Amino acid sequence: MSLRNQNVRVERSYKIQFKRQVISRAAVVGVDAAGRENNVPRRTVGNWVDNKEAIMSFSGSAKSKTLKGQGRKEMIPFSRELVLYMKDERRDNNIVTTRMMIDYMKEHHHDWLIEYLGTKKNEDSAQKALYALCQNFAKRHGFSSRAPVSSNV
Repeated sequence: MSLRNQNVRVERSYKIQFKRQVISRAAVVGVDAAGRENNVPRRTVGNWVDNKEAIMSFSGSAKSKTLKGQGRKEMIPFSRELVLYMKDERRDNNIVTTRMMIDYMKEHHHDWLIEYLGTKKNEDSAQKALYALCQNFAKRHGFSSRAPVSSNV
């Protein structure tokens, strides 16, 4: 089956400047007419009108296509401190382990740790989630992990 026979949905993106023009036009002629005039789906124009305040007050570049802020939100509020701690440990030629990261959290951010563990359904899943959180955090910030190797001495 070729792609010609299928309806292929194209996702379009529009600049803030264009969104502002369409919103202004929609205020005059209505959402349906503004969409038709500018070849934009009616629902898209409706969403822009609903989000008018944010689009009109956006202070970034008018050539931008988004309002910014769509990236991953850091779950650990003290992530910079934790990364600095991990780098300091590495600088001192120490191996940074998940256990060391958890100990750091216990010592310096105990309240946050208790709150995080309290969101889990039981103690076992809380421990697994915390270990996974630390391992993913380390990987995301460029720290490598190694599998333990037994030496043949």
